[in-house]
Amino acid sequence: MKSEQIHIPVLLKEVLEYLNLKPGDIVFDGTLGGAGHTVEIFKAIAPTGKLIAVDQDSQAISTAASLFKNYNNIFFYNGNFADVKKIINSFEINKIDAFFLDIGLSSIQIEKSGRGFSYIRNEKLDMRMDTNNPLSAFNVVNEYSEQKLREIFFKFGEEKYSSSIARNIVLSRKSKPIETTGQLNEIIEKTIPVKEKYSKRGHPSKRIFQAIRIEVNSELENLKKAINEGFEVLNKGGRMVIISYHSLEDRIVKNKFINFSGKCICPPELPVCVCGAKKQAEILTKKVVTPSADEILINKRASSAKLRALKKL
Repeated sequence: MKSEQIHIPVLLKEVLEYLNLKPGDIVFDGTLGGAGHTVEIFKAIAPTGKLIAVDQDSQAISTAASLFKNYNNIFFYNGNFADVKKIINSFEINKIDAFFLDIGLSSIQIEKSGRGFSYIRNEKLDMRMDTNNPLSAFNVVNEYSEQKLREIFFKFGEEKYSSSIARNIVLSRKSKPIETTGQLNEIIEKTIPVKEKYSKRGHPSKRIFQAIRIEVNSELENLKKAINEGFEVLNKGGRMVIISYHSLEDRIVKNKFINFSGKCICPPELPVCVCGAKKQAEILTKKVVTPSADEILINKRASSAKLRALKKL
């Protein structure tokens, strides 16, 4: 395998530590991406283990398949990691020993896909992980109502200028369609007050691009489904490790893990528990695990990573 073809994996040491893999294990890797984690996971379970590697991006699948062309115990699946049971059953597997997700965008998707995931590059508005998905960023930006845009910007981007950004997008598209990330970026930059454009909030387009990407790919709902199905097929003693990159994802992972550990996550105002919490797992990360300063120096994209892990009882 050529190392230059593999992206720098985030929190690799910690991932391997918490997965606690051994030869012969069956592992579900739902986010193949640039195969950085996948390669090391495969080494840890060799020579008798099985690895199911999943990605919605057919480009990621084909690249990784060429890296592993001499091995017959890694199974590639081009699809959504939310469909855990369907995926493992397609390879005549019913149970797994480890479940792993790294739900950040890979450098390949950002830099080479040409699908407009980054506000830094001027590309067509697409943002689809799966190019067969009928909904693209172009549809969201040009066809959603002002109210719907405002809602997703606030809900998925936690953007305080959601209303004014949505209004300016609708006004702009009346004269011509918004077809590129550059056009969208320009509208956002003109909307955000100058004093806040490059403050601690980061780039003014970051939150909006995040919100649109989440909407296009149904990311939060898919994450919930993946965790539920992954936990269901996990063997007793099996590990689940998930790396997320923003508060919405991390909140879902945290609450799901708390629920599996038997702690009620119902709102305090409810008179009785309705979440059905019962102790099925032990949370291994009492505090969320984040990259060291040294790792962030080497890989700036790791700066927002948050890792949580549990063990099924």
